[in-house]
Amino acid sequence: MEASNDVDFRPDQVLADGETLETGGFVVEAVATPGHTANHMAFALRGTGMLIAGDHVMAWATSVVAPPDGAMSDYMASLHKLARRDEMLYLPGHGGVVRDAPNFVTQYIRHREGREASILSRLRKGAADIPTLVRAIYIGLDPRLTGAAGLSVMAHLEDLVARGVVATEGVPSLTGSYRLLV
Repeated sequence: MEASNDVDFRPDQVLADGETLETGGFVVEAVATPGHTANHMAFALRGTGMLIAGDHVMAWATSVVAPPDGAMSDYMASLHKLARRDEMLYLPGHGGVVRDAPNFVTQYIRHREGREASILSRLRKGAADIPTLVRAIYIGLDPRLTGAAGLSVMAHLEDLVARGVVATEGVPSLTGSYRLLV
């Protein structure tokens, strides 16, 4: 395998955002997409209009963003980054092929913005813990998904605390109580 952009490829090598590899007639571009996990990467197959999205964009549901490795601010920034790219076809880690990928990603952004709005709406009624928020905003949720929903709510709350919109005692945690500041 030969590498371009001065990358001396090894199977255990971590690629930086924008680095490329040439192999089998393809140029593969590394696209950093942190959020689902801190070190998540997608890979664009240059000249094909395809991107291997991994778990950042799945065909059937938004990814769980689970702190401490996942971060909602990073996840949203990565979604915005992908929405600006030209690839129309995504090959996700789960689910089928995603067609019209920029529009699909834009819908994911709107979904997460809606989830944030739901959290803020509930907090306007008073302070709440994560289980209370999950019950209020995930109506009809399969009980087996409660833990994953709680982690995603926590990721939103970490971001809202960092932005100075929400407060909690100490660092954000699954057992904390959260209140609006604005």
